[in-house]
Amino acid sequence: MEASQEKSLNLKLSVVLLLIISILFLGGCGGKREADELAYVLGIGIDKGKEEGTYLVTMQTAQPKASGGGAAELDNWTISVETPSLATTTERVAEAFDKQPFAGTVRVIVIGEDLAKSGINEALDYFQRFYEFRRTVYLVVAKGKAKDIMETELRTRQIPSLSLFDTIEGQKRQSVFPITRLGHYLTVLGRESQNPLIPLVESIKSGEHGLFYPDEGAQEILIHESAVFDGGKLLATLNDQETKGYLWLDDEIQSRILEKGDGNGLKVTAWVLSSKTKYKVENIEGKMGIRFIIKAEVAINEIMGTHEQMNTKRWQQFAEELKPLLVQAIQEECEAAVAKSEKLKLDFIGIGRKIEIKKPKYWKEIKGSWPQGVADIPVAYDIEVCIKHAGLARNSPVSPQENGASGGSHTLQ
Repeated sequence: MEASQEKSLNLKLSVVLLLIISILFLGGCGGKREADELAYVLGIGIDKGKEEGTYLVTMQTAQPKASGGGAAELDNWTISVETPSLATTTERVAEAFDKQPFAGTVRVIVIGEDLAKSGINEALDYFQRFYEFRRTVYLVVAKGKAKDIMETELRTRQIPSLSLFDTIEGQKRQSVFPITRLGHYLTVLGRESQNPLIPLVESIKSGEHGLFYPDEGAQEILIHESAVFDGGKLLATLNDQETKGYLWLDDEIQSRILEKGDGNGLKVTAWVLSSKTKYKVENIEGKMGIRFIIKAEVAINEIMGTHEQMNTKRWQQFAEELKPLLVQAIQEECEAAVAKSEKLKLDFIGIGRKIEIKKPKYWKEIKGSWPQGVADIPVAYDIEVCIKHAGLARNSPVSPQENGASGGSHTLQ
Protein backbone atom coordinates (compact mmCIF):
# COMPACT_ATOMS: atom_id res chain seq x y z
CA MET A 1 0.00 0.00 0.00
CA GLU A 2 2.80 2.40 0.98
CA ALA A 3 4.74 1.45 -2.18
CA SER A 4 1.68 2.29 -4.27
CA GLN A 5 1.27 5.71 -2.63
CA GLU A 6 4.98 6.44 -3.06
CA LYS A 7 4.77 5.53 -6.76
CA SER A 8 1.74 7.85 -7.24
CA LEU A 9 3.55 10.71 -5.46
CA ASN A 10 6.63 10.29 -7.64
CA LEU A 11 4.45 10.40 -10.77
CA LYS A 12 2.79 13.64 -9.66
CA LEU A 13 6.16 15.24 -8.87
CA SER A 14 7.44 14.26 -12.32
CA VAL A 15 4.43 15.87 -14.04
CA VAL A 16 4.86 19.09 -12.02
CA LEU A 17 8.57 19.19 -12.87
CA LEU A 18 7.84 18.77 -16.59
CA LEU A 19 5.31 21.62 -16.50
CA ILE A 20 7.82 23.93 -14.80
CA ILE A 21 10.51 23.12 -17.39
CA SER A 22 8.01 23.67 -20.25
CA ILE A 23 7.06 27.11 -18.90
CA LEU A 24 10.73 28.12 -18.68
CA PHE A 25 11.26 27.27 -22.36
CA LEU A 26 8.10 28.95 -23.64
CA GLY A 27 8.75 32.04 -25.77
CA GLY A 28 6.52 35.09 -25.91
CA CYS A 29 4.21 34.52 -28.92
CA GLY A 30 6.85 32.99 -31.19
CA GLY A 31 4.72 33.27 -34.34
CA LYS A 32 3.55 36.79 -33.62
CA ARG A 33 3.48 39.29 -36.51
CA GLU A 34 2.70 42.95 -36.08
CA ALA A 35 -0.33 44.28 -37.98
CA ASP A 36 1.69 46.92 -39.83
CA GLU A 37 4.04 44.21 -41.12
CA LEU A 38 1.25 42.38 -42.98
CA ALA A 39 -0.28 42.78 -46.43
CA TYR A 40 -3.90 41.65 -46.22
CA VAL A 41 -4.74 39.48 -49.24
CA LEU A 42 -8.36 39.88 -50.42
CA GLY A 43 -8.35 37.76 -53.56
CA ILE A 44 -6.21 35.30 -55.47
CA GLY A 45 -6.37 34.51 -59.18
CA ILE A 46 -4.84 31.31 -60.58
CA ASP A 47 -3.98 30.67 -64.24
CA LYS A 48 -1.79 28.19 -66.02
CA GLY A 49 1.77 29.49 -66.30
CA LYS A 50 3.70 29.83 -69.54
CA GLU A 51 6.01 27.00 -68.57
CA GLU A 52 4.59 23.50 -68.28
CA GLY A 53 3.67 22.61 -64.70
CA THR A 54 3.66 26.20 -63.42
CA TYR A 55 0.97 28.57 -62.21
CA LEU A 56 0.49 32.27 -62.81
CA VAL A 57 -0.78 33.51 -59.45
CA THR A 58 -2.26 36.98 -59.09
CA MET A 59 -2.43 38.18 -55.51
CA GLN A 60 -4.52 41.22 -54.66
CA THR A 61 -3.87 42.95 -51.35
CA ALA A 62 -5.27 46.11 -49.84
CA GLN A 63 -3.82 48.60 -47.40
CA PRO A 64 -5.47 51.64 -45.80
CA LYS A 65 -4.41 54.86 -47.51
CA ALA A 66 -2.36 57.22 -45.41
CA SER A 67 -4.78 60.12 -45.07
CA GLY A 68 -6.32 62.16 -42.33
CA GLY A 69 -9.77 62.05 -43.91
CA GLY A 70 -12.91 60.52 -42.51
CA ALA A 71 -13.96 57.58 -44.73
CA ALA A 72 -11.46 54.73 -44.99
CA GLU A 73 -9.90 54.21 -48.42
CA LEU A 74 -7.82 51.30 -49.64
CA ASP A 75 -4.78 51.12 -51.86
CA ASN A 76 -5.01 48.30 -54.40
CA TRP A 77 -1.76 46.35 -54.56
CA THR A 78 -1.92 43.65 -57.22
CA ILE A 79 1.01 41.49 -58.26
CA SER A 80 1.33 38.36 -60.44
CA VAL A 81 4.08 35.76 -60.15
CA GLU A 82 4.81 32.59 -62.08
CA THR A 83 5.63 29.77 -59.73
CA PRO A 84 5.92 25.95 -59.79
CA SER A 85 3.72 25.68 -56.68
CA LEU A 86 1.17 27.84 -54.91
CA ALA A 87 2.94 27.47 -51.58
CA THR A 88 5.98 29.38 -52.89
CA THR A 89 3.85 32.36 -53.98
CA THR A 90 4.17 34.09 -50.61
CA GLU A 91 7.94 33.81 -50.75
CA ARG A 92 8.05 35.30 -54.26
CA VAL A 93 5.73 38.15 -53.31
CA ALA A 94 7.87 38.92 -50.26
CA GLU A 95 10.75 39.63 -52.65
CA ALA A 96 8.80 42.58 -54.11
CA PHE A 97 6.75 43.78 -51.11
CA ASP A 98 8.02 45.14 -47.83
CA LYS A 99 5.13 43.41 -46.06
CA GLN A 100 4.31 39.76 -45.39
CA PRO A 101 1.17 38.54 -47.25
CA PHE A 102 -1.55 37.32 -44.86
CA ALA A 103 -4.01 34.84 -46.41
CA GLY A 104 -6.51 34.80 -43.55
CA THR A 105 -8.38 37.71 -45.17
CA VAL A 106 -8.84 36.08 -48.61
CA ARG A 107 -12.48 36.32 -49.69
CA VAL A 108 -12.49 34.97 -53.24
CA ILE A 109 -10.40 32.67 -55.47
CA VAL A 110 -10.68 33.23 -59.23
CA ILE A 111 -9.77 30.23 -61.39
CA GLY A 112 -8.67 30.84 -64.98
CA GLU A 113 -10.58 29.06 -67.75
CA ASP A 114 -7.54 27.18 -69.13
CA LEU A 115 -6.60 25.90 -65.68
CA ALA A 116 -10.22 24.90 -65.00
CA LYS A 117 -10.27 22.81 -68.19
CA SER A 118 -6.98 21.09 -67.38
CA GLY A 119 -7.89 20.44 -63.74
CA ILE A 120 -8.05 22.47 -60.51
CA ASN A 121 -7.79 19.87 -57.76
CA GLU A 122 -4.00 20.02 -57.39
CA ALA A 123 -4.16 23.81 -57.25
CA LEU A 124 -6.81 23.71 -54.51
CA ASP A 125 -4.76 21.29 -52.41
CA TYR A 126 -2.76 24.21 -51.01
CA PHE A 127 -5.90 26.13 -50.04
CA GLN A 128 -7.36 23.23 -48.07
CA ARG A 129 -4.10 22.47 -46.24
CA PHE A 130 -2.65 25.87 -45.31
CA TYR A 131 -4.21 26.90 -42.02
CA GLU A 132 -4.59 30.60 -42.91
CA PHE A 133 -7.17 29.89 -45.65
CA ARG A 134 -10.81 29.54 -44.67
CA ARG A 135 -13.09 26.96 -46.24
CA THR A 136 -15.69 29.74 -46.56
CA VAL A 137 -13.68 31.39 -49.37
CA TYR A 138 -15.79 31.84 -52.54
CA LEU A 139 -14.80 30.15 -55.81
CA VAL A 140 -15.50 31.57 -59.28
CA VAL A 141 -14.27 30.57 -62.74
CA ALA A 142 -13.14 33.29 -65.15
CA LYS A 143 -14.20 33.39 -68.77
CA GLY A 144 -10.63 33.83 -69.96
CA LYS A 145 -7.79 34.60 -67.58
CA ALA A 146 -8.15 35.08 -63.83
CA LYS A 147 -5.38 37.70 -64.04
CA ASP A 148 -7.55 39.86 -66.31
CA ILE A 149 -10.44 39.71 -63.84
CA MET A 150 -8.17 40.72 -60.95
CA GLU A 151 -6.78 43.64 -62.97
CA THR A 152 -10.14 44.94 -64.20
CA GLU A 153 -10.41 48.73 -63.90
CA LEU A 154 -13.91 49.08 -62.54
CA ARG A 155 -15.89 52.24 -63.19
CA THR A 156 -16.60 52.36 -59.44
CA ARG A 157 -12.82 52.24 -58.81
CA GLN A 158 -13.51 49.44 -56.36
CA ILE A 159 -10.94 46.69 -55.89
CA PRO A 160 -12.06 43.72 -58.07
CA SER A 161 -11.74 41.21 -55.21
CA LEU A 162 -14.05 43.30 -53.03
CA SER A 163 -16.47 43.82 -55.92
CA LEU A 164 -16.70 40.05 -56.47
CA PHE A 165 -17.19 39.47 -52.75
CA ASP A 166 -19.95 42.10 -52.51
CA THR A 167 -21.73 40.72 -55.59
CA ILE A 168 -21.69 37.17 -54.24
CA GLU A 169 -22.86 38.32 -50.82
CA GLY A 170 -25.70 40.23 -52.48
CA GLN A 171 -26.65 37.10 -54.41
CA LYS A 172 -27.93 35.65 -51.14
CA ARG A 173 -30.92 37.96 -51.61
CA GLN A 174 -31.21 37.67 -55.41
CA SER A 175 -30.83 34.08 -56.59
CA VAL A 176 -29.50 34.02 -60.15
CA PHE A 177 -26.22 32.08 -59.87
CA PRO A 178 -24.94 29.39 -57.50
CA ILE A 179 -22.75 30.22 -54.53
CA THR A 180 -19.77 27.87 -54.21
CA ARG A 181 -17.42 28.02 -51.27
CA LEU A 182 -14.14 26.12 -51.12
CA GLY A 183 -15.49 23.80 -48.43
CA HIS A 184 -18.65 23.05 -50.42
CA TYR A 185 -16.68 22.24 -53.57
CA LEU A 186 -14.42 19.85 -51.64
CA THR A 187 -17.45 18.19 -50.03
CA VAL A 188 -19.24 17.61 -53.35
CA LEU A 189 -15.95 16.49 -54.91
CA GLY A 190 -15.86 13.61 -52.44
CA ARG A 191 -19.25 12.30 -53.58
CA GLU A 192 -19.78 9.73 -56.29
CA SER A 193 -23.34 10.94 -56.67
CA GLN A 194 -22.90 14.59 -57.70
CA ASN A 195 -20.82 16.90 -59.92
CA PRO A 196 -19.61 20.26 -58.51
CA LEU A 197 -20.87 23.54 -59.97
CA ILE A 198 -18.98 26.88 -59.83
CA PRO A 199 -20.30 30.25 -61.11
CA LEU A 200 -18.65 31.99 -64.07
CA VAL A 201 -17.33 35.56 -64.06
CA GLU A 202 -16.32 37.91 -66.87
CA SER A 203 -15.39 41.56 -67.25
CA ILE A 204 -17.68 43.52 -69.57
CA LYS A 205 -17.81 46.95 -71.19
CA SER A 206 -20.80 49.25 -71.49
CA GLY A 207 -23.33 47.79 -73.92
CA GLU A 208 -22.42 44.13 -73.38
CA HIS A 209 -25.08 41.79 -72.02
CA GLY A 210 -27.57 44.66 -72.18
CA LEU A 211 -25.84 46.68 -69.44
CA PHE A 212 -25.05 50.35 -70.10
CA TYR A 213 -23.28 52.98 -67.99
CA PRO A 214 -21.87 56.47 -68.67
CA ASP A 215 -18.15 55.71 -68.39
CA GLU A 216 -17.74 53.67 -71.57
CA GLY A 217 -14.01 53.23 -71.05
CA ALA A 218 -14.41 51.48 -67.70
CA GLN A 219 -15.56 47.93 -67.04
CA GLU A 220 -17.83 45.96 -64.77
CA ILE A 221 -17.54 42.42 -63.45
CA LEU A 222 -20.50 40.18 -64.26
CA ILE A 223 -21.17 36.87 -62.50
CA HIS A 224 -23.62 34.68 -64.37
CA GLU A 225 -24.01 31.16 -65.79
CA SER A 226 -22.03 28.28 -64.25
CA ALA A 227 -19.35 25.68 -64.92
CA VAL A 228 -19.82 21.93 -64.43
CA PHE A 229 -16.84 19.94 -63.15
CA ASP A 230 -16.04 16.25 -63.27
CA GLY A 231 -12.86 14.90 -61.74
CA GLY A 232 -11.74 18.47 -61.08
CA LYS A 233 -11.98 19.47 -64.75
CA LEU A 234 -14.39 21.93 -66.35
CA LEU A 235 -16.36 19.87 -68.87
CA ALA A 236 -19.36 22.09 -69.71
CA THR A 237 -21.16 25.32 -68.91
CA LEU A 238 -24.79 26.09 -68.12
CA ASN A 239 -26.58 29.13 -69.53
CA ASP A 240 -28.63 31.43 -67.32
CA GLN A 241 -31.89 29.49 -67.73
CA GLU A 242 -30.23 26.13 -66.95
CA THR A 243 -28.44 27.66 -63.96
CA LYS A 244 -31.70 29.06 -62.55
CA GLY A 245 -33.32 25.65 -63.04
CA TYR A 246 -30.56 24.09 -60.96
CA LEU A 247 -31.16 26.68 -58.23
CA TRP A 248 -34.86 25.76 -58.06
CA LEU A 249 -34.12 22.03 -57.87
CA ASP A 250 -31.41 22.46 -55.24
CA ASP A 251 -33.65 24.66 -53.05
CA GLU A 252 -31.41 27.72 -53.43
CA ILE A 253 -33.99 30.28 -54.58
CA GLN A 254 -34.57 32.96 -51.96
CA SER A 255 -35.84 35.80 -54.12
CA ARG A 256 -35.74 36.74 -57.79
CA ILE A 257 -37.85 37.93 -60.72
CA LEU A 258 -40.05 35.59 -62.78
CA GLU A 259 -41.30 36.62 -66.22
CA LYS A 260 -43.71 34.76 -68.49
CA GLY A 261 -46.05 35.46 -71.40
CA ASP A 262 -49.06 33.47 -72.60
CA GLY A 263 -48.19 33.73 -76.31
CA ASN A 264 -51.17 36.01 -76.99
CA GLY A 265 -49.67 39.29 -75.81
CA LEU A 266 -50.23 38.94 -72.07
CA LYS A 267 -47.06 39.06 -69.98
CA VAL A 268 -46.62 39.01 -66.22
CA THR A 269 -43.58 39.57 -64.01
CA ALA A 270 -43.52 38.54 -60.36
CA TRP A 271 -41.11 38.87 -57.47
CA VAL A 272 -40.41 35.60 -55.66
CA LEU A 273 -40.81 36.33 -51.95
CA SER A 274 -39.91 32.85 -50.73
CA SER A 275 -39.68 29.30 -52.01
CA LYS A 276 -39.14 25.78 -50.76
CA THR A 277 -38.13 22.71 -52.76
CA LYS A 278 -38.53 19.18 -51.46
CA TYR A 279 -38.28 15.88 -53.30
CA LYS A 280 -39.48 12.28 -53.26
CA VAL A 281 -37.82 9.23 -54.76
CA GLU A 282 -40.70 7.14 -56.08
CA ASN A 283 -42.02 5.06 -58.94
CA ILE A 284 -42.62 7.25 -61.99
CA GLU A 285 -43.92 5.64 -65.17
CA GLY A 286 -42.81 2.20 -64.04
CA LYS A 287 -39.26 3.26 -63.07
CA MET A 288 -37.65 4.60 -59.93
CA GLY A 289 -37.47 8.35 -60.37
CA ILE A 290 -37.50 11.64 -58.51
CA ARG A 291 -40.35 14.08 -57.98
CA PHE A 292 -39.55 17.69 -57.11
CA ILE A 293 -42.15 19.54 -55.02
CA ILE A 294 -41.75 23.31 -55.31
CA LYS A 295 -43.80 25.90 -53.46
CA ALA A 296 -43.27 29.59 -54.14
CA GLU A 297 -44.84 32.76 -52.81
CA VAL A 298 -44.78 35.74 -55.17
CA ALA A 299 -45.88 39.34 -55.52
CA ILE A 300 -47.11 40.56 -58.90
CA ASN A 301 -44.86 43.36 -60.14
CA GLU A 302 -46.12 44.01 -63.63
CA ILE A 303 -48.92 43.00 -66.01
CA MET A 304 -48.72 43.91 -69.68
CA GLY A 305 -50.85 43.17 -72.72
CA THR A 306 -54.36 43.42 -71.24
CA HIS A 307 -56.77 46.36 -71.60
CA GLU A 308 -59.59 44.64 -69.77
CA GLN A 309 -61.51 46.72 -67.23
CA MET A 310 -61.82 44.59 -64.08
CA ASN A 311 -64.04 44.82 -61.05
CA THR A 312 -62.98 43.23 -57.79
CA LYS A 313 -64.50 39.82 -58.57
CA ARG A 314 -62.97 39.68 -62.05
CA TRP A 315 -59.60 40.77 -60.69
CA GLN A 316 -59.57 37.90 -58.19
CA GLN A 317 -60.38 35.49 -61.00
CA PHE A 318 -57.68 37.02 -63.22
CA ALA A 319 -55.07 36.66 -60.46
CA GLU A 320 -55.88 32.93 -60.31
CA GLU A 321 -55.40 32.75 -64.10
CA LEU A 322 -51.88 34.12 -63.71
CA LYS A 323 -50.74 31.25 -61.47
CA PRO A 324 -50.40 28.63 -64.26
CA LEU A 325 -48.18 31.05 -66.19
CA LEU A 326 -45.83 31.42 -63.23
CA VAL A 327 -45.85 27.68 -62.61
CA GLN A 328 -44.90 27.18 -66.25
CA ALA A 329 -42.05 29.69 -65.94
CA ILE A 330 -40.56 27.75 -63.00
CA GLN A 331 -41.04 24.36 -64.65
CA GLU A 332 -39.39 25.47 -67.90
CA GLU A 333 -36.26 26.48 -66.00
CA CYS A 334 -36.23 23.18 -64.11
CA GLU A 335 -36.74 21.19 -67.30
CA ALA A 336 -33.89 23.07 -68.99
CA ALA A 337 -31.50 22.07 -66.18
CA VAL A 338 -32.61 18.42 -66.23
CA ALA A 339 -32.37 18.26 -70.02
CA LYS A 340 -28.80 19.62 -69.88
CA SER A 341 -27.88 17.11 -67.17
CA GLU A 342 -29.23 14.23 -69.27
CA LYS A 343 -27.48 15.50 -72.41
CA LEU A 344 -24.12 15.89 -70.66
CA LYS A 345 -24.64 12.74 -68.57
CA LEU A 346 -23.31 14.72 -65.61
CA ASP A 347 -25.24 15.01 -62.36
CA PHE A 348 -24.73 18.61 -61.26
CA ILE A 349 -28.31 18.67 -59.87
CA GLY A 350 -27.46 16.00 -57.32
CA ILE A 351 -30.15 13.51 -58.36
CA GLY A 352 -27.85 10.63 -57.45
CA ARG A 353 -27.18 12.18 -54.05
CA LYS A 354 -30.91 12.49 -53.41
CA ILE A 355 -31.45 8.83 -54.35
CA GLU A 356 -28.51 7.86 -52.13
CA ILE A 357 -30.15 9.60 -49.16
CA LYS A 358 -33.72 8.36 -49.70
CA LYS A 359 -33.10 4.93 -51.24
CA PRO A 360 -29.60 3.75 -50.26
CA LYS A 361 -30.22 0.15 -51.39
CA TYR A 362 -31.33 1.27 -54.84
CA TRP A 363 -28.36 3.63 -55.03
CA LYS A 364 -25.98 0.69 -54.51
CA GLU A 365 -27.56 -0.98 -57.54
CA ILE A 366 -27.08 1.98 -59.90
CA LYS A 367 -24.00 3.85 -58.62
CA GLY A 368 -21.70 1.87 -60.90
CA SER A 369 -23.28 3.57 -63.91
CA TRP A 370 -23.12 7.08 -62.40
CA PRO A 371 -23.10 9.88 -63.51
CA GLN A 372 -23.97 8.60 -67.00
CA GLY A 373 -27.01 6.83 -65.51
CA VAL A 374 -28.63 10.17 -64.64
CA ALA A 375 -30.11 10.20 -68.16
CA ASP A 376 -32.22 7.14 -67.28
CA ILE A 377 -33.90 8.60 -64.17
CA PRO A 378 -37.42 9.96 -64.82
CA VAL A 379 -38.16 13.37 -63.28
CA ALA A 380 -41.57 14.83 -62.37
CA TYR A 381 -42.67 18.15 -60.88
CA ASP A 382 -45.36 19.35 -58.49
CA ILE A 383 -45.18 23.16 -58.52
CA GLU A 384 -47.46 25.47 -56.58
CA VAL A 385 -47.46 29.27 -56.76
CA CYS A 386 -49.22 31.41 -54.18
CA ILE A 387 -49.78 35.09 -55.02
CA LYS A 388 -49.35 36.93 -51.72
CA HIS A 389 -49.67 40.42 -53.16
CA ALA A 390 -51.06 41.48 -56.52
CA GLY A 391 -50.15 45.15 -56.46
CA LEU A 392 -51.95 48.33 -55.49
CA ALA A 393 -54.23 48.55 -58.53
CA ARG A 394 -56.59 46.23 -60.41
CA ASN A 395 -56.25 47.85 -63.82
CA SER A 396 -53.52 49.12 -66.06
CA PRO A 397 -53.20 52.81 -67.00
CA VAL A 398 -54.18 51.75 -70.55
CA SER A 399 -57.37 50.01 -69.39
CA PRO A 400 -60.65 51.81 -70.29
CA GLN A 401 -62.35 53.30 -67.26
CA GLU A 402 -65.97 52.80 -66.36
CA ASN A 403 -66.75 56.47 -67.06
CA GLY A 404 -65.43 56.19 -70.63
CA ALA A 405 -62.05 57.86 -70.05
CA SER A 406 -59.17 56.67 -72.20
CA GLY A 407 -57.23 55.01 -69.43
CA GLY A 408 -56.67 54.66 -65.70
CA SER A 409 -56.54 52.21 -62.84
CA HIS A 410 -58.51 51.53 -59.74
CA THR A 411 -56.71 51.25 -56.45
CA LEU A 412 -57.38 47.99 -54.62
CA GLN A 413 -59.51 48.47 -51.57
